[in-house]
Amino acid sequence: MGITGKALRRAKPPFVALDLFCGCGGFSFGFQQAGIQIAAGNDIWEIAGKTFKKNHSDADFICGDIRSQGVRSTLIEVAEKKGCNVIIGGPPCQAYSMAGARDVDDERGRLFESYVSLVEEIKPVFFVMENVSGILTMRHDKNELSATQRVKVRALKSLEKRRADLMLLRKKAKNTNRFSFSRKDQAELDLVNEELVVQRQHCIDCRELVTDKIIRAFLSIGYKIEFRLLNAADFGAPQKRERVIFIGTSYDCDIDFPKPTYGDPELPLGNYKKPWKTVRQAICDLENAKEGELQAHWFTDHSPEFVRRIRDTRVGTGIYGGYSDAWYKNPPDEPSRTVKENHGGVLVHYSHDRVMTPRELARLQTFPDSFFFEGSKSDVLVQIGNAVPPVLGKAIGSHLCGLSKGVKKLSNIYSLQKRSLVRP
Repeated sequence: MGITGKALRRAKPPFVALDLFCGCGGFSFGFQQAGIQIAAGNDIWEIAGKTFKKNHSDADFICGDIRSQGVRSTLIEVAEKKGCNVIIGGPPCQAYSMAGARDVDDERGRLFESYVSLVEEIKPVFFVMENVSGILTMRHDKNELSATQRVKVRALKSLEKRRADLMLLRKKAKNTNRFSFSRKDQAELDLVNEELVVQRQHCIDCRELVTDKIIRAFLSIGYKIEFRLLNAADFGAPQKRERVIFIGTSYDCDIDFPKPTYGDPELPLGNYKKPWKTVRQAICDLENAKEGELQAHWFTDHSPEFVRRIRDTRVGTGIYGGYSDAWYKNPPDEPSRTVKENHGGVLVHYSHDRVMTPRELARLQTFPDSFFFEGSKSDVLVQIGNAVPPVLGKAIGSHLCGLSKGVKKLSNIYSLQKRSLVRP
């Protein structure tokens, strides 16, 4: 039957979390700020793991592919030893991102299945899974297709591959003059888009929403689940960064989500009490800071020609025209565009003729200056761009503690958890 919703609002169990696909640890850093102990993190990128370990000194880091039996066994062993009753983390988002190819056959798009498998094995009280907003519209092939359906899907995938190649070429041409995107290329892209509309309609019975597949997978192992699109700016980040948050539990309680505490100042005040934080508020004190004054406050050397381009670019536009997030000059008095792992093509400073430093970007992500990043400048930019803003993690973690204020005796849920981990 599980613990009732009424009971789940009366007390707070000791939460211990395992962070899967942890990267540098932004999500778990926020959960830690909410008072949740971080037992361990897992990722395939060793450098990100060093950053995770540097900032979560009491946690273990298990480096390796979650699909490896050895890694899975280690994660289960750590969860058993440390009494993990929460699992958090976001499977890689490149397969779902609107900025990427959105390839339905990208293996990274199915890593959530390994996440589900570990939830089934470890049996946490709650799990929290995050991903990009593009997952809301992404469709995967159904598990069982007829011969006729497989033929239709192959034709559709061929068109999708061609569209992805053309879109990538157009993006490169916009962001650097080393590539060109001709009128002929645009005409082909227009034709492919028209054909895709028809082919996708023909394949409507061959695919299903990824979110439906995720919900069904968790329901099959005894977890109810809800999801919501949250914007980090609504919780105090000086950045418009949307993430889909899935919360699941095997216990009988209502699942809801944290309410925004910040909002668009141009709209009437709702439930929030403060206007969105701005880029200027986040980094203005670094305008005259010398390079290296803070860890990862590293400048980029630009050619005279590129400096001229920056100087001639209006705030609110991109250096190569258009409104691409790469090389975009952020307006100072509103939240930033989404910080991404653009390497060189990062956001441009609103008043200096340079791109933002890794530390300035970390500020936009709400990492404190004490958060130390390991690796090269390029490595650090990727870690920052891939991270969940800690302030969003804190809001979700705090809300989770509120959802679980319901075990009459704190030991009840913990002992249930320990018993569920015992192996014959």
